[in-house]
Amino acid sequence: MKLIDGKSVLLGLGMGIIITSLLGMIFFIGYKPQLTDAEIIELSKKLGMVDRYSGSGDIMRNPDGSLLFIIHENESFTQVSQRLYEAGIIESSIEFEIMLKKQQLEKSIKPGRYTIKYDDDIKTIIQKITQ
Repeated sequence: MKLIDGKSVLLGLGMGIIITSLLGMIFFIGYKPQLTDAEIIELSKKLGMVDRYSGSGDIMRNPDGSLLFIIHENESFTQVSQRLYEAGIIESSIEFEIMLKKQQLEKSIKPGRYTIKYDDDIKTIIQKITQ
């Protein structure tokens, strides 16, 4: 006679996983973060954390957490892509430049002030600065 049956152990583990998953789903239904991005930024400033965009003149943080990116007159698309990359807004300056060239928008970048949100991808940024 066996003391522990392998099927019973597997059945017990499976039931435990299912019950735990259901309890987790019930707990997180309707959960929303309690702080907005702007509130988090404000609290981090109070705690003494430094915002890498607070001291720069060409890239500044808006109160809502988005970034204000300034493109100057006669600035080339390679300079813009390099500044976006160095600021951490885009992951690759080469990919940015290739996408501009592919759409033949190298000379379409307009000087001005542009609001860039955290979830903006390269395509969205290109649309913003060329229209």
